[in-house]
Amino acid sequence: MQFLPRIPVGLVALAALIWLPAPVSGQLPADAGQVWKTYDIGAFVRQSGPGTQKHVVDWVLQETGYASWHGDVVASLSADEASLRCYHTPTMQKRVAEIAARFNQDAAAMHRFSVRVLGIGSPSWRTDARGMLRPIPAATPGVQAWIMSREEGAMLLANLRRRSDCQELPTGAVLAGNGVPAVVSGGRKLPYVQDVVPRTDAWPGWQMLGGACDEGMAIDLQPLLSLDGTAVDAVFRCRIDQIERMAPLVVSLPTGQQRVQVEVPQVSAVRIGERFRWPANQTLIVGLGLVPWPVPGQNPAAASALVASARRTDVIVVVEPRLGTPP
Repeated sequence: MQFLPRIPVGLVALAALIWLPAPVSGQLPADAGQVWKTYDIGAFVRQSGPGTQKHVVDWVLQETGYASWHGDVVASLSADEASLRCYHTPTMQKRVAEIAARFNQDAAAMHRFSVRVLGIGSPSWRTDARGMLRPIPAATPGVQAWIMSREEGAMLLANLRRRSDCQELPTGAVLAGNGVPAVVSGGRKLPYVQDVVPRTDAWPGWQMLGGACDEGMAIDLQPLLSLDGTAVDAVFRCRIDQIERMAPLVVSLPTGQQRVQVEVPQVSAVRIGERFRWPANQTLIVGLGLVPWPVPGQNPAAASALVASARRTDVIVVVEPRLGTPP
């Protein structure tokens, strides 16, 4: 007969504690009366393309405030290509339902928004167009916004394009769908000599350390029609980085026998975040003010210059709704 070793009772109890599965809760906390609801956004995603459900989630977070989803109230928000899933209070559910409906309404109507970006060498165009410009609020200092009829907007574009100091980026309009951002961007990397570092494995015992700065412009606008189709809400963002010049700096080599020149970039940066609302039958004009314009000139030879063309330009963005007709 074979006897098994005797295991102390305490060790058996400890093993049971180690291997017991953790308790699973089958119900989410609902201290604030939270409820779970699902909203159909399939029509919007089918029209706008795979992955565009993220735009619905982003708009909900912007509209309701990020703190509403990360505070004391247990909440959840997620989406796939068919539905938006939300766990929150009834009051918040009402707001989420309205936003989901705005994305899903008339999804097959092909609502589009024409976005144009122009740089004008002088702000004198504002004087000539003053009679057509009707101001609306803007939060960022230096930024102005106006609305005008579509006919006036077409006249303004024609007048601006006739100016010798007008440049459009890119040539032609960029179209945004209802709820889908339009992005106008362009940039380049500018190399420069950043530092001198020791190098013991090769003569002469040091090497130049290269660096690169990103220079360019990125403007994106996400428009969304109201439920009744009479107004447009739009989130507007702008990022501009321009290298104004490379400041020379003479440093001693690690060997101490020579001195070489390195460079320190002087950078201008602009960051703008705005929210606009205007009638859907009007054209929106956004003036960014005299800001950097890191865009090569029309002369191809000038495009090869790195920082010689750094300048300020009165940048304006023209947004024209082109609403489709429901099938």
